[in-house]
Amino acid sequence: MSEKKAVLSLGAIMILLSVVVFSVKASSVETIQVGALSEQMLIFNLKSGQKFTGSLAISGGSGNDIDFWITDPQGTTILNLGRVSQGKSFDFTAQASGAYTFHFSNDFSLLSSKTVNLTYDIGLPSIFGIDFGLFLIIVGIIVVLLLLVLGLAIMRYRKKNLSKTNQPPPPPNILPQPRST
Repeated sequence: MSEKKAVLSLGAIMILLSVVVFSVKASSVETIQVGALSEQMLIFNLKSGQKFTGSLAISGGSGNDIDFWITDPQGTTILNLGRVSQGKSFDFTAQASGAYTFHFSNDFSLLSSKTVNLTYDIGLPSIFGIDFGLFLIIVGIIVVLLLLVLGLAIMRYRKKNLSKTNQPPPPPNILPQPRST
């Protein structure tokens, strides 16, 4: 029975590890310097279905502000936050694969440059309408459960075969042997 508990414990640990590994997201940060009367751009290549989650933190000048918008691979504006003061969060899901351009404009400022910190996460594309990370967790759990069932079946098979080999040997043949002459 302790072997069965060990297999179940190992399976539970594998499930927990797969959930932790596939659900941890690391944020990235880009710092952009935007001079007075100028614009800077960042380009992100996204796949259709990927979710981009970001937040802006702006410093510099009297208003700590910047004009911000995003265009898709065809050049269409898909998100326009206008003039952002100090900071703002946003998100969008890529509708097509390609280059998404993030525009940071300081055209309105005659003297002050601005520093923009963009903190962001790019999610994995969705499969069957499910976030890819969640999809991987589900598949991982199913694989671990199948391995557990297989492990338990192998243990049961071994136990059954061990019980056959632990039986006492058959009694010796006590029939008289023919004599050779």
